[in-house]
Amino acid sequence: MTGDERCPSGRIELADLVCLTGESSAHYADQTIPHERDLAIVTLLRKVRRGGGLEQLLDLIRPEVEAETLRAFGIRMASLAVRRGDPDLLRLGLLAVALASLRSMDRRDDLGALAPLWRTASLLRLEPSHEFTAAAVELPAAAEFLLGWVDRTPDRQDLAEMGFGESADEDGFRYVSDATVVRRILEEDHARRPRVIRLLLARRRRRWLRANGFD
Repeated sequence: MTGDERCPSGRIELADLVCLTGESSAHYADQTIPHERDLAIVTLLRKVRRGGGLEQLLDLIRPEVEAETLRAFGIRMASLAVRRGDPDLLRLGLLAVALASLRSMDRRDDLGALAPLWRTASLLRLEPSHEFTAAAVELPAAAEFLLGWVDRTPDRQDLAEMGFGESADEDGFRYVSDATVVRRILEEDHARRPRVIRLLLARRRRRWLRANGFD
């Protein structure tokens, strides 16, 4: 997966954003890896990195649209990087989740997405803390989020504890979500939130439960 290197400008056009605003992020997350949408997002992220357009992209990210798509992309790239032994895919996935975290409504979702990326760095024989620190340097606005993960104890970085497992489909290695664990995490986190935040997230939570057969 190389992306499209033809455009030298980092300026984002509306056509570039189609890959982040198309089908629902839940549907995209379950698609075969790689998918044409993966390639389009790789192209977008490489374009903005090359032209210094990260801040412009950040201004266009909405919590329940682009942020969720970027988070799903990050988890997908964690899987694809293992299959291909490609650190660049890991780094693009990490950048995507970092961007999403700056516009997300739910930090727990963002933290969960970091677990597969952290694990992938180890599987690629990279130093995970170095990769996360480099991402924090590239996107300083997300430094607290990324370095906060680095400072966690190993049990709080654990893949299973964050609701993921290692599996495989017909195309190769893939991280899969453990819906039972994710539901427990959501329930516990929801109960700790202030009432006004719980009300804002209630609709999103019901949608997730229905999608995973719990409602």
